Amino acid sequence: MNRLVRVLASAAALMLAGCSSVPLTSIPRLARIDAKTTDLSMLRVAVQLPEVLQPRSGGVKLDVVTKVAGEAEAKTSFSMMEMSEARDRADLPPPPLGSATHAYRLSPADAARFEALRAAMVEQGRQGRRGSMGLGVAAKEFCRANAAPQSALPVTIYLMTSETKSFVAVVKDFDLLSDPALAGGLDSIQPCGQ
Repeated sequence: MNRLVRVLASAAALMLAGCSSVPLTSIPRLARIDAKTTDLSMLRVAVQLPEVLQPRSGGVKLDVVTKVAGEAEAKTSFSMMEMSEARDRADLPPPPLGSATHAYRLSPADAARFEALRAAMVEQGRQGRRGSMGLGVAAKEFCRANAAPQSALPVTIYLMTSETKSFVAVVKDFDLLSDPALAGGLDSIQPCGQ
């Protein structure tokens, strides 16, 4: 299986992929993550956003992309549940003024679904069929808390696994407005409460 972790963040249906905002210091810790053995009960994601953007309930997903030799690539999405306790964010740096951090974990049902998918991939390997598995985090549904124009919309995404044991910055201060496609898509985000 592929030990690299791809992290994706998006506004509405737009995705950031492979952006250059991944801190170099995070790469060695992320490279230790093994999708076939990581403890799913410890898998956590945190998204730091300007307060003008808020993830909608159920809008943060863990996307798992699997590829078995000779077959088409498949993507399975798993729901992430927001964790509201302060202790769930204890290892995270405080957000800058005007930003908020949202922390998530897999729901028990989706952790079981992920485990079944992972077991199927391991079985494929035992049968001699090479495969890979990549993980991505997608915040797909946002609402706007404020319609005022913004000069920047920096997003930071953290990941914690049983291998990292604490949150690791995967995307650091990526300005959504710096990408023309993302900036254009932000106009279509509905106000919160609608």
